[in-house]
Amino acid sequence: MAPPHLTLSPELLTKAFPFHFAFNRNREIVQAGDVLRRICPEPLVGKLIEQHFQINRPKILVDFDVITKQSRALFILEFIHNGMQLKGQMMYQPEQEVIFFLGSPWITDTTNLAPLGIKLKDFAIHDPIVDFLFLLQAQNTALADAKKLTSELKQQREQLQSALQMKENLAEAEAQSKKLEKSLRDLQQTQAQLVQAEKMSSLGQLVAGIAHEINNPVNFIYGNLKYAKDYTQCLLNLVHLYQQLYTNPVSEIQEHIKEIDLDFLLDDLPKILNSMEVGAERIAEIVLSLRNFSRLDEAEKKSVNIHEGLDSTLLILQNRFKNSVDHPGIKVVKNYGNLPLVECYAGQLNQVFMNIISNAIDALDDHNTKGAIAEIHAHSNTITITTEVIETKCVIRIADNGSGMTQAVKERLFDPFFTTKPVGKGTGLGLSISYQIVVEKHGGTLRCVSEPGQGTEFWIEIPLSMNKQANHCVQSLSLIK
Repeated sequence: MAPPHLTLSPELLTKAFPFHFAFNRNREIVQAGDVLRRICPEPLVGKLIEQHFQINRPKILVDFDVITKQSRALFILEFIHNGMQLKGQMMYQPEQEVIFFLGSPWITDTTNLAPLGIKLKDFAIHDPIVDFLFLLQAQNTALADAKKLTSELKQQREQLQSALQMKENLAEAEAQSKKLEKSLRDLQQTQAQLVQAEKMSSLGQLVAGIAHEINNPVNFIYGNLKYAKDYTQCLLNLVHLYQQLYTNPVSEIQEHIKEIDLDFLLDDLPKILNSMEVGAERIAEIVLSLRNFSRLDEAEKKSVNIHEGLDSTLLILQNRFKNSVDHPGIKVVKNYGNLPLVECYAGQLNQVFMNIISNAIDALDDHNTKGAIAEIHAHSNTITITTEVIETKCVIRIADNGSGMTQAVKERLFDPFFTTKPVGKGTGLGLSISYQIVVEKHGGTLRCVSEPGQGTEFWIEIPLSMNKQANHCVQSLSLIK
């Protein structure tokens, strides 16, 4: 079956590429994105491209055929009206004899947005420049704070030098210096956590957006498959009836039946429709898992099914469990207990599951790289997830049968920026943030049980109801009085 020819409508193209434009062989602009049309003081459509844009790179003439031959080149254009630099690619569309410029502004500082008349929300969600600008904002904030702290540190150093010279207030100066160092460490930790939180928020928005965009066409396909199967069955029944009542068709029909292999077609067509239905159901399950993982509509605490969050996380990480040439498969064992709905911050708890399960996969991969091939095949990589209710708490245990860890590593496991992974593979913030989410946000406990050569198991304990936990604390305080 030939794949369908898919195209984007002008409305969707404008949303996906708000800074695009298209021009024909006469160099007349025939289409432009919303943002370009908004910031241009005069209409773009119908005007010559050189009246509004200047090609700075590559150094070529504004000629339709010349530009067509540069379809794989990086183009840098200047928007003549405000000097905005646009970076992107020229895409030739032979059916309509037009060239599309698909790109976005080349911005290196957020302060340049306002003079150009544009905002961050004008960029497409998929545009990498948005992530760059967000990180740039965080970097500028961090630099300003660092500058402020440097100034305070300089002031404290001067006070300390004065105290040493006068041989007075030495103890107080040392205390102030330690306090400042602690403030600096706390600030560095907070800044790193803010950047990590921003990344997870952006990831959640991206996942939710993709799930939403996929969900509508999948529902359309799945909803019509039932009717397609019914109509097809009716046609097949009609063919069978013709075969029973019209046993000697004319030679042309007989030749066509032989040419299309009618018996195989009658047998295979229902199988194809069943396969399409299974595929549509699978896509719907993936979309549901993505939406459950992102939980953008559940920023506040809410009673949720913990197992759904675990299953969504496992589905997202499913590709890392598969067996390949250089990566032995990982078996996931789910020992789910009978859990009630648990009151929690679902999106943040899913982040904890993601961090711990990802670490377990990394631990198994590291264990495999250190072992012999025979040992790897004999050693079945396994991650076991167990859930149960103990008194008034929900307990989630995530265990792997990797190499385990030493006592020295366990003691620093939840420290910010501590990691045993190679440079570039870990920030050392995953378990630190997970600890804050479980302990500080949910009033629970997060602990690790591990011995060298015995694997690792993480225990996550949170109250079934956060309100009950608060009431219990109040009653305990009353008994103390």
